[in-house]
Amino acid sequence: MQVTEPVTMLTDYALGAASLYFGGRLLRVVNFRNRLTVRLWVIGFITGAVAAFVGGTYHGFSLELSASALRALWNITIYSIGASGAFMVSGVLASSIRRDDESRAWLLGGIMLTLAGFAIQLTGFRSHQDFNHNDAYHMIQIAGLYLFFRGARLLEDRLTV
Repeated sequence: MQVTEPVTMLTDYALGAASLYFGGRLLRVVNFRNRLTVRLWVIGFITGAVAAFVGGTYHGFSLELSASALRALWNITIYSIGASGAFMVSGVLASSIRRDDESRAWLLGGIMLTLAGFAIQLTGFRSHQDFNHNDAYHMIQIAGLYLFFRGARLLEDRLTV
């Protein structure tokens, strides 16, 4: 079996592993004040991991898979990315975040890194034959996920019972 884009596959898998790690670490801070918020973030990290693992498989084995299998993998990747973002945004909306919250700076940092990575991805950047714009984005996004994790673990639910 030939691996089509080995670096992109590996950086995607690293992104997926990081996303699972951050989601698992968030589960450790669940308490009565952040039950909903943290759970939404955990689901966001898990769906992000699905996107990264499936996307890595798409990039790694595109020459080995049928057109319909590739289309299915890509659709799963794109829908999972959207779901991940939706769950993370829902986690913020369910929280009691205010302007002066420490979590705000971490979350804004995560957004800024994500946007910077996305801008690099759009350029079609290629450092050399094996490291391209997708790989750069994946590495930047791992750092962005860390910032999101740091912010999410500080959030509390808007309504506590």
